[in-house]
Amino acid sequence: MASSSTAEPVQPDSADSVEASAAVTVPVRQPSGIGGWFKLTFASLENRSFRYLWIGMLLSMGGFQMQMLARTILVYDLTNDQALTAVVAMGFAPSLLIVSLFGGVLGERMERRTLIQVSQGANALAAGVVAILLITDVIVWWHLFFVSLVQGAMFSLQMPARQAAIPKLVGKERVGNAVALNAMAMSLMNVAGPAFAGRMYNAWGPEVTYLVVTGVMFTAVVITGVIPKMYPAAREVKKSVIADIKEGFGYLKINPLVRILLIYSIVLALLSMPFRMLVAVFAEDLYGVDPAGVGDFTMLIGIGAIIASIVSAGLRKGQRRGYVFLAAGLISGVSLIFIGAFPLFYVGAIMAVGVGFAETIRWGLGQALIMEETDDEYRSRVMSLVMMSFGLMPAAVLPLGFAVREWGAQESVLGMSAILMVASLLFVVFAGRIRRLQ
Repeated sequence: MASSSTAEPVQPDSADSVEASAAVTVPVRQPSGIGGWFKLTFASLENRSFRYLWIGMLLSMGGFQMQMLARTILVYDLTNDQALTAVVAMGFAPSLLIVSLFGGVLGERMERRTLIQVSQGANALAAGVVAILLITDVIVWWHLFFVSLVQGAMFSLQMPARQAAIPKLVGKERVGNAVALNAMAMSLMNVAGPAFAGRMYNAWGPEVTYLVVTGVMFTAVVITGVIPKMYPAAREVKKSVIADIKEGFGYLKINPLVRILLIYSIVLALLSMPFRMLVAVFAEDLYGVDPAGVGDFTMLIGIGAIIASIVSAGLRKGQRRGYVFLAAGLISGVSLIFIGAFPLFYVGAIMAVGVGFAETIRWGLGQALIMEETDDEYRSRVMSLVMMSFGLMPAAVLPLGFAVREWGAQESVLGMSAILMVASLLFVVFAGRIRRLQ
């Protein structure tokens, strides 16, 4: 395709400029049939720059998911302490919570490709440091906690910049599709990453696992470098970083729909994601499986996530997306109730698919709806607030870790799922703004 104007105002030679501008000005056709459904579901990948951004996300999240599982298993092996495992599993949260406040502002001020690559590279270096510590046999649990802190900070810088770049690349009409495809990349790695990491950990140990993670993450840096630089739009009024952060929070006051979408997403995250974060503990305590079995259980969660991401990518306005979003909490609650009530592996395997499906609907469709309803100049800052939900995870994961230690895995899952069901039903009844979303 011939070069013309860019998707970014100050990058005049982007190869995808014609695609991006066309996506903004020309309505997207709705093809029919199986081939048409496939083309519609994967429409945003036709854009070359988004395609490379997506592949970079695929690899980056693959390394992240592999490392998450390996770190949880490694800490549990080192300490045999559920509560301490929860502390390390949530080590990324404090830095993510704090840095997210600045990540959205930086995404609106800095060149986005470089910001994404720097954060990806820092995550790769951190994984490499753990590999060296393992090879030299000096690893202790607090090393893993510190690395988790660093990676949380880098993740919170990367995601708002990545999400804010999407409308510029694919156009506003395809924002929902592109965000769902990003969620699909994460879901694919939820399947492949843990399953691969669990088997690799079992066969060759954590040293090889972390070396592979390092290589995958460095490859993501290289792939992301293929896309054109993405400069933010010039701003006429220069404000301080703190003023921009305050303005981002203030925007929630004047946009009640974005506010309630964000609140619902955070509530679901706090009540459903702790199970995901401690899946190694639950899988071992409930089913007595080895690291490969933990990887398999996590893979089943990922299969549900892939199904949900395909569903989300194919959804369009007018298809009652608000009801689909609200259903995520109910599906997650029912799935966790069955996991707690029937501690049998085959029951857990089926319900794990439901857990993954619900979590991806919350994450993928929730982000798409929030981005669609947010004005352009606030999008990066609002997405940084979405990222802050991960930083709030200790508020739920740490109590759950202590609950498992004191009362057991089965009782803890049942208690958490009961709270989740009550909260989800309250939103279904009272969140009329979400129900009316098409």
